Amino acid sequence: MWLSLDVNSQTVILHPDTFLTDVVRYHPLANRAALRNDMAAAELVKSKGLLDPSLNSNVQQKYFGGKDYYSLVNGELKIPTFYGIDFKTGYDLNRGVFLGPENSTPDNGLIYGGISLPLGQGLLIDERRATIRNARTGLEIGRLEEVDIKNELLYNASYQYWQWFRAFNILKILEEANTVASQRYDAVKNFAINGDRPSIDTIEAGIQVQNIRVSLIASQLDLQQSQNTLATFLWNENGLPTGSPVNNLPLNTDEVFNSQENDLSNLISGLNINAHPYLGQLKNKLIQLDTDLKMKKDKLKPRLNIQYNPLSEALGSRTITDYNINNYKWGLEFKMPLFLRKERGDVKLADIKIRDTELDLQQKTIELEAKLNNYIAEWNNTINQIDVFRQAVNQYRQMLEAERRLFDLGESSLFLINTREQAYIQANVKLTELIAKNRMAYYSIWYFAGRMTEILPD
Repeated sequence: MWLSLDVNSQTVILHPDTFLTDVVRYHPLANRAALRNDMAAAELVKSKGLLDPSLNSNVQQKYFGGKDYYSLVNGELKIPTFYGIDFKTGYDLNRGVFLGPENSTPDNGLIYGGISLPLGQGLLIDERRATIRNARTGLEIGRLEEVDIKNELLYNASYQYWQWFRAFNILKILEEANTVASQRYDAVKNFAINGDRPSIDTIEAGIQVQNIRVSLIASQLDLQQSQNTLATFLWNENGLPTGSPVNNLPLNTDEVFNSQENDLSNLISGLNINAHPYLGQLKNKLIQLDTDLKMKKDKLKPRLNIQYNPLSEALGSRTITDYNINNYKWGLEFKMPLFLRKERGDVKLADIKIRDTELDLQQKTIELEAKLNNYIAEWNNTINQIDVFRQAVNQYRQMLEAERRLFDLGESSLFLINTREQAYIQANVKLTELIAKNRMAYYSIWYFAGRMTEILPD
């Protein structure tokens, strides 16, 4: 045999809670999940940059033929706001022989203030507000995405743990059976040599050993593969894989069975499929799409922007006191596409995206609810099956022991012992598989409820 269960003083039991806690702490995918929050937070900071004040300056001068054609100097501070209104203040100082009258300023320059107000398109919502609102919603999506990734990771890790548990305990059953069958074969062979048993019994005992070893070899491969896959979830605090769990043991079947009676109340109470992080992402995506739709509809309005800039000559401390309300500059901008085909197309596309996401949300909700109910039913069903098979295993063991005693007394045959033994092995293997199936149903309930992270110990 190329793989056997070598249990020694250095082997320790790897409890599923400990295993899953380490997975969510150290696995690279868990660490990558945490980056979703950081990315969303960065997007929010980036979006708020649309409200950053800006300081601008512009200098243009022209000299030719010894003449100062013009010198245009402008400095401006612009303050955008969340509600689409922009404030600005600045200073102009213009000179030159060929300076246009519209650019003329007093000798001390001209100070101006100003406000830009959208009265049509952009009055209720614009790209600036939509971007910031979506970024705020994106922060919640990032949090839910992190939970969803960890939910998936813990589910996959728990599945592999119980695959390992199943393979390990089945191999343990078969190794014990192989030991017993091999010892019986050696004893029967010695009896046959001494003439106390017929030679045909040696063949009968040997066939039993071969049958068990065929299953044993397949079980060894199963355990090796489950260990290799389990190793992909084992990482340490330094971000390095720890390798195959050769020095670890899973729980045994008795430990698992005795821990199940108190789980039902925890499973049923407080379960709400609507709290699943994936559904939460879709709901928040709908909020973002609704914001986009409002922005697209707003573009159906004509663009009508008005600007008003009060002016004052720069005279030191007298700038404010000498201000005259009759000194100002104002402007009006109007723009209206005649057919609005692009705008109407954008609105239609936004409506379709919302409908598509709503249908996806409905479908995923129904699917998750159905799977959740299925696994609750499977959990309850396997609990009852485990109870029945546990009794059956004890009964098969009793029948096998009785048959062995009859064989020792010469009142039974190897055929009957082999038959009883095969039935006992199969029942024991089936019990182990049912326990693993029950535990996977347990974790599946938490997974499809989106609450895998809640079952970890504090």
